[in-house]
Amino acid sequence: MVDDIHRDRFYVADTVEDSCRLLGGHVVLTNIGSRLKEECERVSRLPPEQQLSDWQGMEACLFALHSLAQYVPADENKVLPFVMNLIPQLPPSAPMLRYTASLTVGKYAGWLNSHPEQMQPLMPYLAQGLGIPKSATAAAIAIKDLCECSGSRMSLGDPVLQLYQEIIMAQEQHAQQQQQNGGAPDAVFSLDLKDELQILEGVCKAVSRQLGGDGATAEQATAYLNKIVAPIGARLASYVSVESNVSPRQIMAEVERLTVIVQFLKLSSRPSANSQTMVNPTMEIITQSWSLLDTISQRYPRDVSLAEKICRLHKHALRGCGATTYAPMLDSLISQLVRNFQQSHLSPYLYAASICITEFGRNPAYTPRLYEMVAAMANASFTLLQSFQDFTAHPDVVEELFYLMARMVSYCPEPVIRSALLPSLLRCSVVGMQLDHKDANRGTMNFIEGIISYGMGLDGQGDSSNGNDPSLPQSAEARKEVKASLESAIVAEGQSLVVNLARALMGDLPTYCVDKGNGSIAGILWKLNSLCPDLLLQWIQPAVNAAPETPRNEFLRSIASRVPREEFNLSVRAFLSACDRNRKLMGGVRP
Repeated sequence: MVDDIHRDRFYVADTVEDSCRLLGGHVVLTNIGSRLKEECERVSRLPPEQQLSDWQGMEACLFALHSLAQYVPADENKVLPFVMNLIPQLPPSAPMLRYTASLTVGKYAGWLNSHPEQMQPLMPYLAQGLGIPKSATAAAIAIKDLCECSGSRMSLGDPVLQLYQEIIMAQEQHAQQQQQNGGAPDAVFSLDLKDELQILEGVCKAVSRQLGGDGATAEQATAYLNKIVAPIGARLASYVSVESNVSPRQIMAEVERLTVIVQFLKLSSRPSANSQTMVNPTMEIITQSWSLLDTISQRYPRDVSLAEKICRLHKHALRGCGATTYAPMLDSLISQLVRNFQQSHLSPYLYAASICITEFGRNPAYTPRLYEMVAAMANASFTLLQSFQDFTAHPDVVEELFYLMARMVSYCPEPVIRSALLPSLLRCSVVGMQLDHKDANRGTMNFIEGIISYGMGLDGQGDSSNGNDPSLPQSAEARKEVKASLESAIVAEGQSLVVNLARALMGDLPTYCVDKGNGSIAGILWKLNSLCPDLLLQWIQPAVNAAPETPRNEFLRSIASRVPREEFNLSVRAFLSACDRNRKLMGGVRP
């Protein structure tokens, strides 16, 4: 029933937008506004006891207004003033009506920024909605939307920050009363974390716009930063104390709050205390919370959800600061990621390591340290993945390991290609290709295609053949050595890789990506055929002997004649379909 309602509303919204495109937003707005006024007049003539329950018509009009917001000009001054004055007067006992009204306020945030006089009754209305469970999410989204559009005419930094502080105080009171009541529910207001984070995001955006537009001083920026961050730091510090008895869930909430701040609070760097250097606010947050986060990761070493939250915080901090600003912390971050992964084998640490490569991999100065990181993580993964059962039990590690290594090959491949790590990775990928797990399979295949693409670049083929490509060795001698190392690894493991690709096309192994995107079967075979055509034909002929004769011969002919990529994709598709039909006729099924 609920799904039917959502589907119908989606169609209604789509129809309203089509009407706006056909007739113009002003015409549709005028008609819906007139219908809303008629509905309000009709309800006002009802007996008082019926007025509170007869709200569906008004809600339908507000939903339609919500759907056409992008077609309404900022200078509209007839319908929207009526709507914004009406909303705070709507019956408070209808959560669905309040939900739609709140979302409508948020949708017209841009219009309200041009008409700040309409805001006075709306913010209290939204704040009250936060205390009603069925409308809290809509109210939080609306507040965030208003903050995103706030400006000099509608400055929301201070009022929304005050609202957020009141929410946090209520949360703490709620927690205290729960402890006093032995964990039983109480009447104190408590907002869901996801809704609270929406408001915190709004606070960060509004404060950023306010300080950015007013030419704020460093002291003002510091004051706001402390107001927002200090309470979180104090709670984290209390949580990691020896006598603390908090759950990982409570800690995760604080880490998520920090992540929102790092992601959305955009303040300019300011002079340090000695005025010798500039202090980046995000770096200041990470530096001050570093020891707390490190202690938390050690206290709960195998909590994958907590690891995900911490790594996500590091990702946004790194991307928000940029490589130059974050560089002093890189070594500490790498050491922490390697240590935590060696202890826990949790895949989020592999993902965070790949972000380090993205940000620092193009700078040759960091290549040795990045290689040390991936080598340590790869060896820890090999220790974990000793059998096919281990691969099956840890598909997330397989996925992130190979995406990590593929990124290393893309950004700074030379140390990997030259090392003894490459043959081990290729042997590991032979097993990873067999996993009946889409993400693990795609990660493995993506790595394999990346290795072959790099080989094509060394050989003067493909997109990487340009001499200006920073991932390729610049001297002829170095290129010759790297090419020899890569060829040796491919000769040693290539046949096993090709046999697995053939088995996938014939239905004996899972087939997740045939010819689209990176890591496709057709892409790997076509690039192998460009890199080492004689070896590919030698390896694949015995591997497809069991396939139907006619499609097999056509497939092998397309390889031998080295047809263009589009034609080769069609050949692979035709071979796959023929093998599939043959299996069905023979009574076989795919694994």
